[in-house]
Amino acid sequence: MTLYFVATLLLTTLSAIVLADAGPPSPAIWALPLLPGLAWTVLRFSGRGHITALPRGDAAHHQPLTHFALHSGLPALLVAQGRITNANLALLKTLGLEARGDEVIGMPLDNIVHPKHHRRLAALLAAETASGDAGVITLLRADGVPWLARLSLFRGDRSPVALLQFGAPDELPEAGPDRQWGNRMGHFAGEILFALDSQLLLTWLNPQWEKATGRAVADSLFVPFLPLFHLEDRVALTKGLRQLQAGERDSLCLEVRTLAARSPGPRWVELRAWPLDMAGGGETGVVGMLLDIDQRRRSEEALRAQRRSLHTMLDNLPGMIYRGQNDKHWTMEFVSEGCFELTGYTPLELVDNQSASFADLIHPEDRDFVWNYVQMRLTRRERYELSYRLIDRDGQIRWVWEQGRGIHSSRGEFLGLEGFITDVSSSRGAQEEARRRLFFDNAAGLLGFSLFLDRLQHLVAHSAIAGYPFALFHLAIEPLSGIAAEHGPAMAERVMVETGKRLRVVHSDCNGVARHGEGFAVLIADFRPETLAWAGVCPLEPASQAGLQHLSAMLAEVVSRPLRIDGHSLSLQARVGIAPAPARCTDAQALLAEALRRAESAEMSPA
Repeated sequence: MTLYFVATLLLTTLSAIVLADAGPPSPAIWALPLLPGLAWTVLRFSGRGHITALPRGDAAHHQPLTHFALHSGLPALLVAQGRITNANLALLKTLGLEARGDEVIGMPLDNIVHPKHHRRLAALLAAETASGDAGVITLLRADGVPWLARLSLFRGDRSPVALLQFGAPDELPEAGPDRQWGNRMGHFAGEILFALDSQLLLTWLNPQWEKATGRAVADSLFVPFLPLFHLEDRVALTKGLRQLQAGERDSLCLEVRTLAARSPGPRWVELRAWPLDMAGGGETGVVGMLLDIDQRRRSEEALRAQRRSLHTMLDNLPGMIYRGQNDKHWTMEFVSEGCFELTGYTPLELVDNQSASFADLIHPEDRDFVWNYVQMRLTRRERYELSYRLIDRDGQIRWVWEQGRGIHSSRGEFLGLEGFITDVSSSRGAQEEARRRLFFDNAAGLLGFSLFLDRLQHLVAHSAIAGYPFALFHLAIEPLSGIAAEHGPAMAERVMVETGKRLRVVHSDCNGVARHGEGFAVLIADFRPETLAWAGVCPLEPASQAGLQHLSAMLAEVVSRPLRIDGHSLSLQARVGIAPAPARCTDAQALLAEALRRAESAEMSPA
């Protein structure tokens, strides 16, 4: 205003000089000295600071607000009908708009307010409540950085103009010694610390955020929090955060995957959060931290994969892995899935003796042996290995082989037993069969089966080349199974030995007899009368079909002779099968199988 007054005074003086030199003085010259005073009066009462036109009737009501805003040391502005009518220098400097003050006048107020507070501010301006503290509101600076400030709202009497005064940036509610310590702790913390508003937007982050994600803190503020996490985790995370805000829980701890990591792909973090009462408005925000647990989760996944592989391997083992107690019941604490195939019981039925104890499955004749042997080995702290019989759920007897050891703590305390049990019935049966064959061959004086098979294969090969004749018979002894059932397996074995002794008459350099299944295999390659004397006089050619039938009948007669063992008189019968010509079966095993098949379908010889 002073500049306008001085300029008017100079202009008036210059005009007076020019008019005086131009000619006779005019009466208007005497009015020139009054122009500076008139200009000063106009400027003095021109309504300084009143930029936009307002109704004349409201001028007296809003002028005090205008005067207060212009002379306030705090950021302030005037707003009418949603638009800024005046803004002081403190506000322009705070917003970074001091060089663009003319653009601010007439601008919608929402342009400098964060979108999340648009509705709240509109409600405050529309309300007819008295002036005073209106809580905290977020403004946006020209560079896009949000500014959280406390708002005070003042209204004029019967005026549409409202005065909005904001707290200084360094006088926010959080300021103070505690806040300074919090800033220091947040700055040096090794984990991500964050704060969310009631809309779950990020309002504060510590520097660790930028180190962990590579995103600037300023660029990450006031963005939605939930999209930063894996889609599959958002439902649980949203529910937990909303429960915090609603007061339904005091804290939240979730393991979720964040997408805001430097490394490609999601990264596992542990989110811990607590509710935070926000200043003003009665809203509830959230504060929390993100702990990096990606390495731990990956280690756990690797461990689970190893366990799955171990369980798969255990389940595919032909046997049962166990851990149990050293008691008379052999109480099981863990058994693998292989126990079902071995015993017929599921793991749940065997663990803690739910349906049966393992001791009940051991053959009664072997229980004391198993207990005493294991206790002896445990006393010496040695590994134990033993074979015994189990009775499965169906009542079948199985031979099993077990290997195990006692488990002790670092202080020497006994903890239990661990071991492995597998079915060895087939190998045990093969061993038993080999033992029986060895005993039988030695007792009966017959050929071993392997030697008999080699001789038969040799004859098959030479017969195909040179046409050598030979004959193969199978004798199925009846009723061997009935004898075993009535008198026991030992008696049946003795019957086979005695029958084998009778068949030794067939033996010669080229002819032989061997045990085959539940009967005998007879090989005839020498058809001379002296080697077939046991068959009597054969009226026909021995190698002919009729001659072979005669030999078959004589073999059945040898077997059917009365037999007496330990005072028991036994009557035996034989079914005789003759193998086909070698041209039809070129393999020794095939010939034996065909002879056995024909014996089973042949008629029984008379007793």
